[in-house]
Amino acid sequence: MRKYFKWVLAAAVMFGAAAGLFSSQLMAQDAEPQAFTVMAGGHGPGNVEVLAFAPQSLQVHRGDSITWVVTGFHNIHFENEPQPLVVMSEVNGQMMPLLNSAIAFPTIETNAAYQGGDANSGLPVEGAPPFSLVIDLEPGTYSYLCDIHPGMAGTVTVVADDVTIPSPSQTTLQGAGELGATIGAASVTLLELENQAIAQADPHQVQLGSGGTGRATINELFPFTTVIKAGESVTWTNPADSVEPHLVGWPPVRGQDVAPIEVEGQPPILAMGPTLLPLTPSESAIALGEAFASGIIEPGQSYTLTFTEPGVYSYTCNIHPAMNGTVVVQPAA
Repeated sequence: MRKYFKWVLAAAVMFGAAAGLFSSQLMAQDAEPQAFTVMAGGHGPGNVEVLAFAPQSLQVHRGDSITWVVTGFHNIHFENEPQPLVVMSEVNGQMMPLLNSAIAFPTIETNAAYQGGDANSGLPVEGAPPFSLVIDLEPGTYSYLCDIHPGMAGTVTVVADDVTIPSPSQTTLQGAGELGATIGAASVTLLELENQAIAQADPHQVQLGSGGTGRATINELFPFTTVIKAGESVTWTNPADSVEPHLVGWPPVRGQDVAPIEVEGQPPILAMGPTLLPLTPSESAIALGEAFASGIIEPGQSYTLTFTEPGVYSYTCNIHPAMNGTVVVQPAA
């Protein structure tokens, strides 16, 4: 099956290159603006998610447009350094974690002309159209990124009108190839991680997602079921070379990432909602039936709970709905 996939991908690349050759040769003389598409993220089997722009690098002429199709929790921000997702700020005399408004809210409208400087799409809103910009820039290379996922970055290179560039169909095929290669490599790693989890000797350690998979993340738990005795602890660790944060909690809390606080005459303050709040400190002890919530566990961080009573404790990552696990607690000897 893997050889067959490689042959199909190779054939698609050859066909796309041949089909787009004629159109790309004419683009330098074509006065009509071109419309390009960039994928912001992608998904594959086994809860594999790609945190990358595809194609990562794009050439355009001045006047061309770019549409970013957002497939996850991403923003498009023309800036050199990412902004922090969560900031501490005083609200009604109390310090509290807030979603950074510099990330959450757009600074430019979709379909507007981008003429340089800081420009942010804002975080995706359900039902909103894809984010598009008309590139009105002098020749040069311009960088953009996703603030939520460090390392998720892309470039737009504006070239002179008489320079031939790949056609929109060619760049779309290039982006699909980049996503496919990343998903394929991560799928191989998924099998390796599952086999390692089966053979794992220490039931007190659970790996959150994957590390060492480049711009892909495998949103699973390794192992997803662990067996301990009452009074023992489990530690969840997000690998240092991961590219995605995770959570550990129960019961599931979906779609409540933020809790807006209205401010007269201003955009609302976006306080962190129940999905993301760290309600249960690490090293806490919990009994059967008690709710718990770790808050965001960043790459390189760990979170530990002690289970005091026998029973079955289900848990989930609230930002990755299919990322679920179970701790089975047996009576102490």
